Amino acid sequence: MAGGVKKPVNIFNLKNLGEPEGVFNWRLWFAVVSFGLLGAARGVDEGLISGAFKSKDFQRFIHYENYDHVEQTNIKANVSAMVQIGSVGGAL
Repeated sequence: MAGGVKKPVNIFNLKNLGEPEGVFNWRLWFAVVSFGLLGAARGVDEGLISGAFKSKDFQRFIHYENYDHVEQTNIKANVSAMVQIGSVGGAL
């Protein structure tokens, strides 16, 4: 086993843990917060796109019902791919 249960770490009192100073530097916290916020923003984008496809107004706007099943699947795939490409652009 991995050992006993450890005491929770107080993140506001990290200097007294006996760890090397470079382990808990500001760059680490900046990276963690940045990735967390950007990941949340990407999740919102993907949720909005999936919600838009379920909207009857959006489907009517793009004449979604006029296409056969294969074309509808291709349309969904293309829009999902555009969201992924937008994520790359947003990350730059």
